[in-house]
Amino acid sequence: MSKRKTEEEVQAEISALRELLPLMPHLRRNIGVALRVLTERLTNDDVYDAFEQGSELFEDANTTRMWRDGDSSSDALSTQWRETL
Repeated sequence: MSKRKTEEEVQAEISALRELLPLMPHLRRNIGVALRVLTERLTNDDVYDAFEQGSELFEDANTTRMWRDGDSSSDALSTQWRETL
């Protein structure tokens, strides 16, 4: 597995996600959750406390947390969102 993302990688991803928001209004809540996880530095416990397990938003939050913590093979979250454009 990858290692935890650096602060620079996290900040770059936050910027990329913010740029996607106006392009993807139908996914505003989903991208917003990803931004919340990154900007508020939510932990695994925080994600479980803040979102209903099994919901789409929980899955988005957990995927984002896993990416940030290096538990994901994805290089960038924003790339995954762009693929849906």
